[in-house]
Amino acid sequence: MIIKCPGQDTRFWKPNDVYTVECPKCGKPVEFFKDDIRRRCKECGHMFINPKLNLGCSRWCQYADQCVGVIGKEEFKEIITLAMKEHYSGDKERIDNALKVLSVVEDILEHEEGNPKVVIAAGLLYDIGLQEIGKKPERAKKSDQEKDTLPAVQDILERSGSKPEIVEEVCHIIENYHHPENINTLNGKIVHDAVKLANGGFTYGTEDKENLKKIINEGFFTATGKRTAEEIYL
Repeated sequence: MIIKCPGQDTRFWKPNDVYTVECPKCGKPVEFFKDDIRRRCKECGHMFINPKLNLGCSRWCQYADQCVGVIGKEEFKEIITLAMKEHYSGDKERIDNALKVLSVVEDILEHEEGNPKVVIAAGLLYDIGLQEIGKKPERAKKSDQEKDTLPAVQDILERSGSKPEIVEEVCHIIENYHHPENINTLNGKIVHDAVKLANGGFTYGTEDKENLKKIINEGFFTATGKRTAEEIYL
């Protein structure tokens, strides 16, 4: 027999576990329960993710799939995107950059068989992670990175209900972005290439197409990344 989770049993809820938020489309109030993943605005019909969503319990609860269900790729992307925007607090430049990286990540994913949740999260959160590393540059010098050492990234992923192995891999990818010699998984290679392509503006210092092709071949990991770079720079 499955005992109802106290976190989902309204008898244990506190007054602030039911709240209203503004619809991002029309501004009208929409009521959410704390365990609602998304709701539709009754005024304009817009469906949106709960901005206060916290699925951290699903990381360890054996009844998570029965309770909150399995979060699909699109829903996961919406949750991480929302958390990223919340973290940047209206910083349009950083938000736009993260969304640009996401777009390139998804383009590469159409041709490379990476884990969508890992590469989507790492692509959206990489700059947050690099900011954290920049505050403690001694971490970037470690040859053997510790697990889960990016607090903001880890917090966002745990609140999204991401399993420990997802959190670990995303953090590892971000920590090693400037250390390509440590990138040895397809997921990491996809993110590395996506960030490099999204940021653009590279000056290779040569007009020799054969030499440029060699530089691109050595600078990108995935076949899709190399092909895309060649289309841009050759």
